[in-house]
Amino acid sequence: MDYELAEESADLFKALGDNTRVRLIYVLASGKPEKIGVTELAAMMGITQPAASQHLKILKNARLVRAKKEGNHVYYTFDREAVLKHKERVDDLFGRVFEKCDQRKKEG
Repeated sequence: MDYELAEESADLFKALGDNTRVRLIYVLASGKPEKIGVTELAAMMGITQPAASQHLKILKNARLVRAKKEGNHVYYTFDREAVLKHKERVDDLFGRVFEKCDQRKKEG
């Protein structure tokens, strides 16, 4: 894995390193409306709108969600292509870890 991939993976883990952001992902993935605004997310989560906006900005910078402005509202959805790339990187990382664990188990 090269430096750039490691850095992108670290950015993803940093974005997921906050309980509120992980909860936001669960809410977005819950199957409720396909797109949801900051105000609705904040109300559902019991946090302020500015706090929700800040957390969503971090998720957006990590390329987990997209923001789309419609009139005075900004709606958030998952960035499917980027999430798929993140999944592949995480699968690769943990695949390597499991291979090493299995190798040690056979040697031990």
